[in-house]
Amino acid sequence: MQMSSKRIRIGILFHGNKIWLSEFVSIICVGLLLLTFITLSIIILQNEFTSHSNAKQITSLKSDKIHLDHKMAVLKEKNRIAHLLCKIVGSKLPAHTVFQLSELVYTNSKQYGYDPLLLLAVIRVESLFNPNAIGRFKSGNISGAMGLMQIKLETAQEMADLLNMGKLTSEDLLKPEINLVLGVAYLAKLISRFKSFKLGLLAYNIGPRAVLNNLSRNEPLSVNYYKKVLTHYYRFQEFGQQQQLTESLNTCN
Repeated sequence: MQMSSKRIRIGILFHGNKIWLSEFVSIICVGLLLLTFITLSIIILQNEFTSHSNAKQITSLKSDKIHLDHKMAVLKEKNRIAHLLCKIVGSKLPAHTVFQLSELVYTNSKQYGYDPLLLLAVIRVESLFNPNAIGRFKSGNISGAMGLMQIKLETAQEMADLLNMGKLTSEDLLKPEINLVLGVAYLAKLISRFKSFKLGLLAYNIGPRAVLNNLSRNEPLSVNYYKKVLTHYYRFQEFGQQQQLTESLNTCN
């Protein structure tokens, strides 16, 4: 005996048209899947945008931190130079002159890649940190050297022409911001010319022509000036190390 089975299909009237329930459920499922896909796509896009925005902010913050760290390091070194100058000159110079010198020494030394303490040592030997120093020969006659770096007007004008600084006067050489720029530039030029820090420093003291004459005659050069500069340089280094040690101990405490 054969039994026939019949599938029961339930229809829904939709605007006068008959839609089977199974088809309606399928439509709903497809709609839900599409809605889920769209929602997930929007969430993914939002996350991508947020991630990209955060990455840019992180990069910017890192760049700002590097910039601030560099600024802090520069300020710290300038502050150390100022403290060192206070220790060396005591109350001989007013506070504003000390901080002006620390700024100028740092800027000009770094421009040519020198240790600021080395430039301090040269200034110490040349002028005892007196911006108004007037050089004299052993006889007592005025030598023409002026200011912190004890540079002569003729030499200073040559450097000023190279640096496009215009016409100079004797009064200009008593201004630290001018004297240091020209003096350090001249020293750097001599060191480069002789390809030796020692010979360049000696040429700064006695003149390049005198150094060349001694070298051409194979005669020994007096190195007293060179030794004086190095002595003060090493002394300033010790002061700097003591200062760093004191700061470290204060930080620990």
